[in-house]
Amino acid sequence: MLPTNTDVTIQTKNKPPGDLDAVVMFVVEGSKNIEAAMLSTEDRAAGDRLLKAGVVRGKARELAFDLVEAGKGFRRVYVVGLGGEAKVTAETLRQAAGAVAKAFRKHRIRNAAVVLPRVESIQEARAADAIVTGILLASFEFKEYEGTAKKTDDETAKQRGLRLTILSDDDQVKDSVDRARIVCDGQNFARTIASRPGNVINPPALAKIAGELAREAGLKIRVLNEKEMARLGMGGILGVGSGSAHPPRMIVLEWNGSGGRGGSAAKKKATTHTAPLLVVGKAITFDTGGISIKPAEKMGEMIFDKCGAMAVLGLMYAVAKLKLPINVVGILSSAENMPSSTAYRPGDILRMYNGVTVEVTNTDAEGRLVLGDALAWGTETYQPRAVVDLATLTGGCVVALGHTMAGLMSNNDELVQQLQSAADESGEKVWRLPIGDDQREFIKSGPADIVNSAGRWASPLQGGAFLSHFIPKDDSVPWAHLDIAGVADTDKELPYYARGATGWGVRTLVHWVTDHVGRSNRRGKR
Repeated sequence: MLPTNTDVTIQTKNKPPGDLDAVVMFVVEGSKNIEAAMLSTEDRAAGDRLLKAGVVRGKARELAFDLVEAGKGFRRVYVVGLGGEAKVTAETLRQAAGAVAKAFRKHRIRNAAVVLPRVESIQEARAADAIVTGILLASFEFKEYEGTAKKTDDETAKQRGLRLTILSDDDQVKDSVDRARIVCDGQNFARTIASRPGNVINPPALAKIAGELAREAGLKIRVLNEKEMARLGMGGILGVGSGSAHPPRMIVLEWNGSGGRGGSAAKKKATTHTAPLLVVGKAITFDTGGISIKPAEKMGEMIFDKCGAMAVLGLMYAVAKLKLPINVVGILSSAENMPSSTAYRPGDILRMYNGVTVEVTNTDAEGRLVLGDALAWGTETYQPRAVVDLATLTGGCVVALGHTMAGLMSNNDELVQQLQSAADESGEKVWRLPIGDDQREFIKSGPADIVNSAGRWASPLQGGAFLSHFIPKDDSVPWAHLDIAGVADTDKELPYYARGATGWGVRTLVHWVTDHVGRSNRRGKR
């Protein structure tokens, strides 16, 4: 089993098991009583007491509990607020469910049942998806490296796991729960690998993990080593990785869900039906900044500079486990950016896979170099119907958009709308930023074609303009770049994220790929 650092099993039933530690009910503001026919009279009465006493008024993420006798002990009855009914969304439910998961951990709940809320704006199956997602993501705890000094018998007892029952007899709810479980497993797997430190994860180690994923999920894998990349002329990724004792790797995962053309048929003519979606992720396993070295403060957080590629890992797991009838290729472009006598330098000129030459003005603008080679090689090799790349690319994107949304740049308005819709559905926010001739003019070089950094101004737009040089010039391939620097990790606890890696992008990408399946099916019926 792939590591997800969660220990939750989920089932759907039309009545609660007999050995429950807790039951959970959701209410909107203004609720007068509990509506949950499948629960016992005692459980409903406990919820009603909380409402009538004003302990819970239904405000968003408000949570309280009462106790009822159960066998030789007591059962907790939780009532959780959702806010005003007109404003309840799937994200409201995810955040409320995150509060539930934290309460479960605090009270050491091991066997709980959830009553799905009846809200006019949200179908029961979608509500189940949101609640399961919030609980599974909030249950993530990265504790792989806790040693004997920190673990206690008490702590071991807390890690025995949670059995969660979603109360419903609707087959659509069961399907929705199963799907949410798979997607969250993919996201929590991405968070797990993102959280592993630089002395554990380097490019060859990441390739090994991708191989384990491929075997478990039924994916094809191809790994380009430094010799093959040199033969192909991938000067960007080789330059970035030249200072490290751990050589770079281009890791390619393929899901051939629609049949027909696969990776082995590279460069053959692809039909619209069989051409894959291509998703490319930046995987700098540790980023010192290279010769243009970063300040020491918070440099340890640069283990998260691989989070773009971690989202690709999570996506490929979910696509394969969901058995989506579509071809998808994921590329993890991986290097370690270190200063040494062999490292690339400011002033160097690198020749990329597609022949574009780059004057290196800052070795800490390395992500666009590893992505450029991956984008150029990936689009030529797989002839995709659309391309999306994800990267913790610029601190400037954090300055512009903060820690709540990713920057989105694209050459195609329809693709932007698709990604916007997928992000809205998943609760992950994006904001479009401009990219065009003005930005490309800004990064022109004297001795080479382009520079990898033209200074501080508009740095996210520079990054997007740089990457646009590695997509066909005629814009025949829809392409989008997601700068996730502000959302890939968090230094404070959020409603359903602990401090650390978030796995941002996995859910948006899964929605995007799934929507493509629907569009393909609709076209096929015409």
